[in-house]
Amino acid sequence: MNKINPWAFGIVFLSFVAFYAWNGFKLPIFFWGKTYKQDAIIYDTKIHTVSFGGQVNWKQTVRYLYQVDNNWYDGSYTLKGSQSKQNIGNLISLEISKLRPSKHRVRAFYKSDQNIHNIEKHFETRQISGYKKFNVANRVFSLIDFSVQEDSISNYYGILHVKNDSIKELIPIIHYYKSKTYLEYQLIDQSLRNQFQNKYQIMQSQKDEKSIQLKPLEETFYKS
Repeated sequence: MNKINPWAFGIVFLSFVAFYAWNGFKLPIFFWGKTYKQDAIIYDTKIHTVSFGGQVNWKQTVRYLYQVDNNWYDGSYTLKGSQSKQNIGNLISLEISKLRPSKHRVRAFYKSDQNIHNIEKHFETRQISGYKKFNVANRVFSLIDFSVQEDSISNYYGILHVKNDSIKELIPIIHYYKSKTYLEYQLIDQSLRNQFQNKYQIMQSQKDEKSIQLKPLEETFYKS
């Protein structure tokens, strides 16, 4: 019986590890059945620095949302060094399974400057009991609510419903909640969406001032 060559096994193993790392530490996605193409929108980005052989490189992980038949799904992807850095609000082309819409893979990124109207706004209010931060970038929003009493942070991500250049509604899609003893990350259902609408009285947009009024939040920084 022939013995397995340890050198050959080592080469195969290292090749697999290299491919696994190059693929963002994810196994390749294979589809069974029909697929279709659809765009997703980036709602969060994180930059990581990687040190290898004395050289420091960056990696960026993006999280994105997409909708199929009135249901929302989310995913994440770590960009490779040759890919351009992405901004919140940028679009991604996905290949999605018709049988299982949650199963998908990234096809391509659109140019990072595809947002002609690159509007970015930041609001913040600080209180004894904590603080609230509200960020808007290219029709994507995030709302962070930190409570000192509960030592918890609640973070909502979603999109803006805009009509005639005025913001009509915040549509929360992702909810992230973290405390000392509890961690939850979920897609928002109708019940939680109603709670959000009741807790955070939604805003007005003034065209002439290019400003958003969101009581009790106060605008601290604006860039366009």
